Amino acid sequence: MLKSISSYWTSSAAGYDQVIRNQFGSPRTVAFWQSLLAVELGDRTGQQVMDVGTGPGFFSILLSRMGHRVTAVDASEGMIQRAQSNFHEYGCPVHAYVGDAADLSREADNSYDVIVSRDVVWTLPDPERAYAEWHRILKPGGKLIIFDGNYLYQDRRTPIRTLWKGLSWVLILVTEKRIRRRSKQDEGLLRELPYTQVLRPDADEQALAAAGFGGVQIQRGFMPAGAMPMHYLKYGHQNANRFKIMAVKPPVEDKDEKE
Repeated sequence: MLKSISSYWTSSAAGYDQVIRNQFGSPRTVAFWQSLLAVELGDRTGQQVMDVGTGPGFFSILLSRMGHRVTAVDASEGMIQRAQSNFHEYGCPVHAYVGDAADLSREADNSYDVIVSRDVVWTLPDPERAYAEWHRILKPGGKLIIFDGNYLYQDRRTPIRTLWKGLSWVLILVTEKRIRRRSKQDEGLLRELPYTQVLRPDADEQALAAAGFGGVQIQRGFMPAGAMPMHYLKYGHQNANRFKIMAVKPPVEDKDEKE
């Protein structure tokens, strides 16, 4: 299934590249996402950060600009190609490679301070395995920061939200010069993914605990309408499904303190 999903995202790479270019063209959008990352990463620069499912590289560029050492991974070759082009264009020294989020075997244990992902976990064929792998490569005390949504799960809309979605398509076409519709075949592929069939973030909380994470914090409604008004008009119909998760790999206990 990973091959099919990767091919789908590669076919969508040009459209998503346009999305992040629009985002970088909006100082308000850049400031919003940078502030969310800064809250979790704190003031310490030079942290080793992995951006899993980087897409065209939006988060990686922000994190590099914030002074961190960034590695970007995506299972889609097309997305990585776009990301590498953007890293060069924006002057960001980000290491990027094609890789499976659930099999990061080239990465050593306990090697990253932070792992971030945006709208990635719902697309993974094996999210529980990915969480276990992310736990493995995080340093003790390291943080996992996820922005995601309960997309496609029991996708029932009120008449108002249906009209809103229709309006959003028009706004996206006008402002982003792209058509935001999936084929029935692509929709069917995405609906086979495990995390489109369960209630989230409840399922994430259980999977993170099973992987060994602690200190799980969940925030719904992290994107208020006033933060990015145009973005809200285009994507706000999804806000009821969106959430942020922060989790920590527990630090190693000091044996002397324990005794």
